[in-house]
Amino acid sequence: MTPATALVVALAEERRILQPCLRAARRDRLGGHPIVYGRLAERDVILVQAGIGFVSARDAVLRVSRRFELMGAWSLGFAGGLTDLLGPGDLVCPTAILPEAPGAREAPMDAGAPVAAALRAVGLRAHTGTLITVRAPLRTPEAKRAAHRETGAVVVDMEAAGVLAATRDLGIPVFALKAILDPVGDALPEFLAGCTTPSGDLRWRGLLAAILGPRGHRRSLAGLRRGAREARQSLRQGLTVAFPAWVALTAPGLSSTM
Repeated sequence: MTPATALVVALAEERRILQPCLRAARRDRLGGHPIVYGRLAERDVILVQAGIGFVSARDAVLRVSRRFELMGAWSLGFAGGLTDLLGPGDLVCPTAILPEAPGAREAPMDAGAPVAAALRAVGLRAHTGTLITVRAPLRTPEAKRAAHRETGAVVVDMEAAGVLAATRDLGIPVFALKAILDPVGDALPEFLAGCTTPSGDLRWRGLLAAILGPRGHRRSLAGLRRGAREARQSLRQGLTVAFPAWVALTAPGLSSTM
């Protein structure tokens, strides 16, 4: 296998959404992680379901690198909006990634602006700005707005900084593409934690309990389903446009912050 790019997602749903983008896809497992080999933009790629959180994302990239030669790594998936400019299904190409840690500094992503321009050129809603990776979900509009005020970040996830940390250790380029699932004004209900395992798989018992639970739970799930439909479509379309644009920007010798 020629040098490959790791495409890192947290959730099984994200993996299933993106797998059809890969040509000649073959499924396998690596250290307990579901992975999919394939081709995208005439490059070898490895789609990895890493699980939830910074550590899971970092360790998954490092584990893949011990088996395959990597030429880069992406963090892909759903994320939360931190400003009113971002609606469900909007795409964000971060121009910087900020870990949630005392004294942490933003790591610039030089390719964010040109890749976002490529997405907008085909009619997709694409934005740029800082992404903050947090240890625990920002569940309320108040928490999201506070994060924006304090950091200037426009989007929040739980994995991108973990992918960034691994690529720094490996000396390879990094990128992120996120689709907004929950805009800044939408709350994430606490019962969602019981619907997903740490490895990113759906916990059917937790989902069933939410569906059969209080009416407010069902309303929250209905709202998330609407946002998820738009996020799924834009994430799949976005990858097929963004990846070739990024490949063109990451010729040998260019900055590893691409």
